[in-house]
Amino acid sequence: MKKISLKLLVDRIQQVVLRFPITLFFLLGLAFLFFLSINKQQVHIQPYAWVFFAVGISLSLATTLLLETTKNLFVKFGLNILSVILLLAYVYTLPDKLMPVHYYQLIILGLVFALSAFFVSFVKPDNNIPFWEFSKTVVIQFLISAVFAQVLMLGLSLAILSLKELFKVDVQHEVYRNLAVICYVLFLSIYFLTNIPDEVDKQKQRYSFPTFLKILGLYILLPILALYSFILYVYLIQIIIKWELPNGWVSTLVSILGLGGFFCMLIIYPLRLEDKKRNKVVNVFSSYFSVLLLPLLILMSIGIFRRFGDYGLTINRCYVLILNIWLYGISIYLFVTKANHLKWIVISFAVVALCSSVGPWSVFSVTERTLTKEIGHLLKDTKLLKNGKAIDNSKRIVKVDSLSAQKISEDIRYISTNFGTNSIQAYFNDSIRKLDAWEIFESLGIDKVTSKGLHPRKYKGAEPQYFNMYQDFNNEIIDIGLNYKYLVLLHRSNEQKKLFNNKTFVVNYLNNSIEISDSKDKNKPITIPLKSKIKDLMKWDKKQKPYSTSVMTIDGQNYKLLINNITGFYYQNSDSVTITEMSASLFLK
Repeated sequence: MKKISLKLLVDRIQQVVLRFPITLFFLLGLAFLFFLSINKQQVHIQPYAWVFFAVGISLSLATTLLLETTKNLFVKFGLNILSVILLLAYVYTLPDKLMPVHYYQLIILGLVFALSAFFVSFVKPDNNIPFWEFSKTVVIQFLISAVFAQVLMLGLSLAILSLKELFKVDVQHEVYRNLAVICYVLFLSIYFLTNIPDEVDKQKQRYSFPTFLKILGLYILLPILALYSFILYVYLIQIIIKWELPNGWVSTLVSILGLGGFFCMLIIYPLRLEDKKRNKVVNVFSSYFSVLLLPLLILMSIGIFRRFGDYGLTINRCYVLILNIWLYGISIYLFVTKANHLKWIVISFAVVALCSSVGPWSVFSVTERTLTKEIGHLLKDTKLLKNGKAIDNSKRIVKVDSLSAQKISEDIRYISTNFGTNSIQAYFNDSIRKLDAWEIFESLGIDKVTSKGLHPRKYKGAEPQYFNMYQDFNNEIIDIGLNYKYLVLLHRSNEQKKLFNNKTFVVNYLNNSIEISDSKDKNKPITIPLKSKIKDLMKWDKKQKPYSTSVMTIDGQNYKLLINNITGFYYQNSDSVTITEMSASLFLK
C-alpha cells in the first residue's frame, strides 16, 4: 500500500489533468455555473449552458477512455474536439425553455455516455475478465468517493455551524451551498477520476472477488430473484386458468426481475470461472435464467399492449415496449452463448437506449407525431375542424360527446405538458403559445369533461371555471417603498393551509383569504381576501397574459401582496374559489 503524502496527491492531480483535460474543463464549467447561480442570484443562466457542461462530463469521460490506446495524438485530439462540437450542435437545437421531453432525453443521453465509459475499452473479444474487473473497480471507487464527499460535507458544515453558534459569526445559507458544490461536484469527481484504472491496469487478465460481492449476489439477490420469479409464475398460472388479460402493472414487475437477474449475473460472474462443481447454483442460474424469463416476457408483452389499448401512446409506454423487445433479444443471446459474454448486456442496453432517444425515429418524435395526428382526427370527427383549423366553440355550438371530449382532453393535456402547445399550433388560427390546456379546452367547448384528476372536487350545477393567472417580471421595475420591514415568500399547493410559521409571524390560508397573525398575539390577524381579486382578474382579456405587476398586486394598510402566479377553480353557483397552487411575495410593515 502506497504511503499517503502531499507529493502523491499532487502527482495524482497532475495525472488527472493530463489524462482527462476535457472532462476537467466540463467539470470546472459546471461548478462555475453552480457558484454563479448561488452567489449571483440575479444572473439568469440559460438552460443550454447547464446541459453543455453537465452532459459533457460523461461524454468526454467515455471519449477519453475510448481513445486512450490511440497513439496518433492528432487523431486523438481531433476526435475529442469533434465530440465537443457534436455536443454543441445538439445543445444549439434545444429551445430556450426546456420541456419534460427534453429532460427525458438529457437523462437518457447522460446514462448512455456513463454506461459507455464501462465498455468502450473492451469492445474487442476475449476481454471479459478485464471488463468485469474494471467495472467493479470503477463502481466501488465511485461509492468510496461519494462517502468521502459526504463525510467532508458533514464535517465542514459542522465546523461552520460551530463558528456560528459559539462565536456568533453571521453565516449565510450560500456558504453551505458553495460548500456542497466543492464537496459533491469538485472533490467527489476529481477524487473519482484519480482512481480510475489506467490503460495498463485496465487490460490485466486477473480479477479479485471481494467477499461482500459474493454475499450480495449469491445469498441476497439470488434468493430474492427466486421468490420474485415464484410469485410471477403463480400469477401467470392464475391468469391462464381464469383466461383473463394480465394487469398492466405486471410489465414493471417483469422488467425489474429481468434487469435484476442480469445485474446479478454480472456480480457473480467470477464464481463461474472457479470450480464448477462448487458453484452449481451459479452455473444453473446463469445458463437458464434467460429461459425462465421468456414466458414472463410474453406476459409482459400482453400487459403492454393492454395498456396501449386502454390508455393510448405515451413516452413511458414506448420505452417499456422497447425494454420488452430488448429483454427478448438479450435473453436469447445469453442462452445461445451460455452467458459467457456478459459485457454485451451493457453494450446492447446503451445502444438501444441511444438509438431510441435521438433522431426522427426516436420515442419522443414518434409519440409527438402520433398524438398530434390523433388529435387532428378527433377534432375532425367531432366537427371541431373547419378547413383544417379549430373553430371557436366556447359557446358550445357544436356538442361533443363525453367519450370524444375525454380523449381529446387527455391527448391535449399530455402533449402540451410534455412537448408544448406548439405541437398542435397547426390546428389553430390564433397563437396558443401562451395558453394552457384548460384554456384550449374552453375554446373547443370540451371543459365539461370530468375525467380523473381534472376537477379537484365534485360540484352541483354549473361546472367550475378554471383560472391560471401569472405575471412576468422581466420588463418591470417594482417600487415597494421604504416603509416595509419584512418580506415573506409564500407558496401554496393542494390542500395546504399553513403557508408560513416562525417566531415572528404565522400565515394561514383560510376561507379564500390569507390571514397573517403575530406569533405572540394571534387575536388580531390581518386578512387579505383573494376571491375578489381572482374574480377581477378573470374579467381581463386572456390574450393580455402575462398580467402586469400592478394588476397582480393587492395593497393594504399594513401589507402589499405581490402575486406571482395563482391557479385554481371558481364555482359560480356557490361563489367560491378553490386555489390549487399559488406563489406570492408578501411585504409587511
